Parts: sequence; structure tokens; C-alpha cells
Amino acid sequence: MHLLFITVLLALSGANAFVNKQKELRVTAFSWQNCGPSSDPIQIKSLSASPDPVLVPGNLTLTLTVNVASTIPSDTHAALTMERKVGGFFVKIPCVDNFGSCTYGDLCKDWASACPKYFEKYGIPCSCPIPPKTYTISDAVIDIKGHLPAVGDGEYRITADLGSSEAHLGCIKLQVTLKSD
Repeated sequence: MHLLFITVLLALSGANAFVNKQKELRVTAFSWQNCGPSSDPIQIKSLSASPDPVLVPGNLTLTLTVNVASTIPSDTHAALTMERKVGGFFVKIPCVDNFGSCTYGDLCKDWASACPKYFEKYGIPCSCPIPPKTYTISDAVIDIKGHLPAVGDGEYRITADLGSSEAHLGCIKLQVTLKSD
């Protein structure tokens, strides 16, 4: 769940509007898909975010349904890959200050601190292991403070791959196209 939260928060809040002092970017296209095998225990069933654009700082409203078919273990880790389309090819954005193509090793620790603020009220466990169940987050309002790294117009692809020492757990791929106003 934590990887999904991080991915959705970074991708959607950042994709719907990266605000810097010069300009605002808007999403002109957005799509998502599960990118792992259908046997992965974590499968996103639905995902939406609003408003468009999200202002930073500002609020993001998130609705998400995730089916967790088997227990998410305590040693869960994630690899996030962010890419920008340049000249017809997607080019990997490096990990800088925990933004970009980064690896997160102890998701359960981070989840335990982030979950109570946003997700405990939806009946989602805030500590690992997380038991199997279909989890639904409806209209969760997330206050985004500070500034996100500025990016330019273009197509972006964000892939989040979740695993543990025991197995591959899930994968989600988001695609967004940003355009300056």
C-alpha cells in the first residue's frame, strides 16, 4: 500500500501540476495500468485523483481501490522508475533528493508514519504485515505542502515495482502528458 501511495502521490500531484514561479503545468493525458503479472498479489482495481490541476501547495483528492490477495510482508521494498520522453524515446530521470528513479528499502517503516494521517480512517492497517483484503480509499484529501521539483512540458512514464524477499508483489505504471498554460 505504501508504494502505491507514494507512486500515486508523486505521480498524480506532480503530474497534475508542477508549480514553480514561472508557470503552471496541466495534465493533458493521464492513464494507469497494472504492469506485473495477473498473479501478483497486489492489483489496483480503480484510481482517480482531482482537481486538475492540483496546486502545490494545495490539496489532492484521491480515490483508490486495491485488491491485496496475500499478506504484504514487513520486508517490502520498491523500485520507482520515472522517465521522460525525449526525441521519441523514454529517458530515465535519476534519483535526486528522493525524487525520480529511486529505490525505497523499508516501506513498512515509512508506511507506519504516513498511514495514520491519511488512511487509518479507511480501515487500512498502518503496520506490516498487511493482511489480504480489498482496500478502498474514497475521496481522501491529502494536503501537499512545499514545492515539487519543476519539470517541463512532455510525456512522462512512472513505474512502481513492489517486492519482498519472498516474492514480487505488484507493479503499476502511470503515463502523464504535461503542457504549459
